[in-house]
Amino acid sequence: MNVHQMNEIQSFFRGSIKYNEPLKKHTTLKIGGPADYFFEPADKEDLIQLVIYHHERHLPYFILGRGSNILVSDKGIRGSVIAVRDTLSYIHVDGEYITVGAGYNLPRLVLDLIEMGFEGVENLGGIPGTVGGAVIMNAGAYQKEIFEVIRQVECIRAGKVLTLSPSQIEVRYRYTNLTDAVITEVTLQLKKSSNIEHIKQKRKTLLEKRGQTQPLNKPNAGSIFKNPPNDFAGRLIEACGLKGVQIGGAMVSPKHANFLINENNATAADMIALIDKVKTCVYQKFNILLELEVQLVGEGF
Repeated sequence: MNVHQMNEIQSFFRGSIKYNEPLKKHTTLKIGGPADYFFEPADKEDLIQLVIYHHERHLPYFILGRGSNILVSDKGIRGSVIAVRDTLSYIHVDGEYITVGAGYNLPRLVLDLIEMGFEGVENLGGIPGTVGGAVIMNAGAYQKEIFEVIRQVECIRAGKVLTLSPSQIEVRYRYTNLTDAVITEVTLQLKKSSNIEHIKQKRKTLLEKRGQTQPLNKPNAGSIFKNPPNDFAGRLIEACGLKGVQIGGAMVSPKHANFLINENNATAADMIALIDKVKTCVYQKFNILLELEVQLVGEGF
């Protein structure tokens, strides 16, 4: 981005701009080099205008939610990072339809919806990250995926604001074809529960199970690998004897083998080396090539 373009942005942009912002401050792994420009839009219209400006001038940008499913390189991200976790954190209820900003914290949303008396999302209560990030990867847990309750997705694609129905989106396990879009808001359709105490207890039980089996007290990005068909990545990694294995500051969690944790000031290079070791061991033992669920972002990847 040149000086003229930055001046143009500053003429209309109402949010905050930081320069050379360390991204490890904004990711759950606490890893990542600097972003050249770090934008925090004031509201949805501010975001839309900023994204369209970047698109029309072919300027590189990356949309950041809560930074929970990404590994940012040590060299950081060239161009702009646009943070939406605070910009798009709103909710509007109209009967059984709930419109939610893409920056809304997903665990918080699940809790809020249950408190309002809705059921159908309680299985998703432990998934870290934003609603927008969950939509892009079709996040799920305990046999429930978010697209089961989605009725509409608003996004910016190719410089235009679009409203898409699920039938217009390619959706499968931990995948959608929305990676080229910026999600702005999502409309869910949920039923009121006839036994809200049961739903609250179900959420509580699943969160307790998650806490017992996952290293939630250590910086992590969630599950690193997708589960292969009819199996579990964590089982395969554990069967290779890799729990507790460490490279630099990165470690295979002793609690859950599909979680690679930042044990001691890990770098992205440490994490990549450990990912490669895990993939190699599982392939050699089981002839299964694990596929990453975490997204690699930044210069050098």
